[in-house]
Amino acid sequence: MLDFRKLLAAGCASLALGATFTAAAAAMAPKIAAKPHKLMVGAETALKGRGFPPNTSIELRECGKTFWLAPSNPCLEEGATVLTDAKGRFQTTFKVGLCPEGEATKKPTQRVCYIGELVSGEDTGSLAGAARLLVTFP
Repeated sequence: MLDFRKLLAAGCASLALGATFTAAAAAMAPKIAAKPHKLMVGAETALKGRGFPPNTSIELRECGKTFWLAPSNPCLEEGATVLTDAKGRFQTTFKVGLCPEGEATKKPTQRVCYIGELVSGEDTGSLAGAARLLVTFP
């Protein structure tokens, strides 16, 4: 006969273990924070990144989307290259432009843009750890 208490305890333990793995994976996912995140075209924002591979050079780009399919190219050509430290972190400044294909907001002279690590696939592009910006233009 089954001991339902042991079965229930085993089920709870496996759920807790799964939640731990999920939390650990989320904690290690790349993340970029931008301050300020509301700014004018041409202004600089301070970026802090974490969760990237350690001691690695990464290419940062400003784009109007965080994921796209070829042949779309919602990113500005200008970007920045940064080197992560031994813990996968970095700090840098970034001069903001007006991203192509950025989502319009309720304000007619404002767009939603993103800054993240450019990741290119065969037919796709994406930004890892992207920070969301509100960019105003004249």
